[in-house]
Amino acid sequence: MFYRVTADLLFTDEDEARDFFHDCQMACPKSMVVHPGEENEERGHCMLVACRHNETPYAPCSVLDEIWCPPKPPEP
Repeated sequence: MFYRVTADLLFTDEDEARDFFHDCQMACPKSMVVHPGEENEERGHCMLVACRHNETPYAPCSVLDEIWCPPKPPEP
């Protein structure tokens, strides 16, 4: 058995959002991979996104930063 944590939080302050994303980066190395190297591998994922759904006119989101947890080893 393992324990999964999922968070999808909205911040109006970019510094607060980046601070929370940094907390996720710090926790990332402690996470595990299920079925490593297999077709059904499950790995954690964190994204920092500029979301403009509340703007008029509506604008698309853009990914500011993204990490896979734990980090994937470099390709040979």
